[in-house]
Amino acid sequence: MALLGHASRIVIASQDPSSSRGAWEQLGFEDAGSTQEISRLTDGQILLSLIQHEDPSPGLAYFAPSLQSVADRILAAGLPYEGTQSTSLCLTGPGDLTIWIHPATTENVVHRTGEGSPFLGYYDALVVPVEDVDAAAVWAQKCGYFIADQWDDPNPQVDVTDGLNVISFRKQAVRSPILHYTADMDNDWVESITEACGEMLKVHRGESGNVTMAVIGMPDACMIFITPDEY
Repeated sequence: MALLGHASRIVIASQDPSSSRGAWEQLGFEDAGSTQEISRLTDGQILLSLIQHEDPSPGLAYFAPSLQSVADRILAAGLPYEGTQSTSLCLTGPGDLTIWIHPATTENVVHRTGEGSPFLGYYDALVVPVEDVDAAAVWAQKCGYFIADQWDDPNPQVDVTDGLNVISFRKQAVRSPILHYTADMDNDWVESITEACGEMLKVHRGESGNVTMAVIGMPDACMIFITPDEY
């Protein structure tokens, strides 16, 4: 089990979850237990919740069988938290990353299928821009994450995982929530995703005309970056 819980979801703060949901469904996301207050969606690669709240995006929600056990381990690691062991816990990490830990139930312990997204390909990481990549790595390891990869100059970056989530802490200026995917980005792919996204999509090409990156501007200031799967 990951230190923070048995299951997890990515959380995006939305001004209007019901309205934003349509844009995600254009990309192949399907309902995964939505309510009037929360739009719960999945594309097979991630579990996503659009929630109307004031906390910064992006966020992660974990679901643990014992909040007391998680709280004890968080305190032992020297990390402050808010909330109580009988309701929920909340951590604030680098780059304003907010992590909630809720009691696990049969309804919220849901796992992704792992099937490739019809448009986006395969999920790589939740990108969190930070000022200090090394400090972010230290914080993540205290939360039970392991370093999967790390780069220094010219673009410092550290990727960490706990088996449920992959977080990529990167020193960069973009402050919006970013979901990074990789896909087989040939011309047929460009044609299909352009039809699905319309003006939300921007495709970047190299000098030879090959696709180097695609950026999708989603509602609620969220962005999806897609790079070729050979990178």
